[in-house]
Amino acid sequence: MNREQQILELLRKDPLMPQQQIADNLGLSRSSVAGYIMNLMHKGQIRGKGYILSPQQRVVTIGGTNMDIAGYSLGNIVFGDSNLGKIKCTPGGVGRNIAQNIAMLGKESHLISVVGDDLYGETVLERTKQAGAYVDRCYQLHNETTSTYLSLLDDNGEMVVAINDMDILKNLTPALLSSRLTFIQHADAIVLDCNLTEKTLAWIFSNSADIPIFVDSVSTFKAMKIKNWLSHIHTLKPNRLEAEALSGIEIKTNDDVLNVATWFHQQGLKRLVLSLGSRGVYFSEKDGMAGWAEPLKVNIVNVTGAGDAMMAGLVCCWLENITFADSVRYAQACAAMALSSEFTNNPNLSDDSVKKLLEVQL
Repeated sequence: MNREQQILELLRKDPLMPQQQIADNLGLSRSSVAGYIMNLMHKGQIRGKGYILSPQQRVVTIGGTNMDIAGYSLGNIVFGDSNLGKIKCTPGGVGRNIAQNIAMLGKESHLISVVGDDLYGETVLERTKQAGAYVDRCYQLHNETTSTYLSLLDDNGEMVVAINDMDILKNLTPALLSSRLTFIQHADAIVLDCNLTEKTLAWIFSNSADIPIFVDSVSTFKAMKIKNWLSHIHTLKPNRLEAEALSGIEIKTNDDVLNVATWFHQQGLKRLVLSLGSRGVYFSEKDGMAGWAEPLKVNIVNVTGAGDAMMAGLVCCWLENITFADSVRYAQACAAMALSSEFTNNPNLSDDSVKKLLEVQL
């Protein structure tokens, strides 16, 4: 949890807490606390003296949590032998990544997922918590292995082979989630990834009342789980292949893009944010705004996690009642920050850093 969020937590418990007491509790100087509070006032999270806090808007993300293990070969890979290289272990998973990004953008972010009672499970929960997301409603299951994604990359950074062990997500069933239903139903927005089982997705759609649901389709195969539930989705963020698989319409021209968007809206989808790689993003709202957003200029370091950052940006902008077009641009900047970082979650992501990047792009 970052310093600003720690200060907000203290002020929710005692809105009249003196700055010196906050400083003593957090091991900071009084001047540092004053600076953090000034930033929070600029962001609108503190509205005046006496520390009147703006109402908290809760985002609940339900989805996958992984430990990502990547092996990078330093030379040509020799199969059947030991190769020199580097190995990195980082927290991952689409749902977990989105929840962390939402927290880093300054929103109250809760993750509901499953991990094992093993070292990887403890590590990913602790790292996610440190980034500011709440993980107290995750399930830590005995005698289960935390979802793990193992990849091998050659000396050019291209993936040679990968193995994923995500069986634990099958345990995130409606029966298990029922103990979290009341909490889920009090969310201001729900985020789902299609790593969840079809039954679990259907249960959430059926029990979410009128809460807006944002969905990351993950892959062409997994996206098909939501085909019959598009009318329950507020915002869907597919790429070209996922949109083609769901709609059955091949995308070659701009007219094809418009036809795909029309098809989605005919199924009841409210907002479509279609990622088209170097062509940018086409966004469309049922009976509302539509348009193209050119890609931002960015030095690409790592493509992993860009879509997760984009989804986080869309959710945060919706909570702030930002126009759809401006929301997409903000979300693109979130994705650009992920692309420019060697980490799946850019440690420098924040509302301020995203806005500064957008100013440079103008």
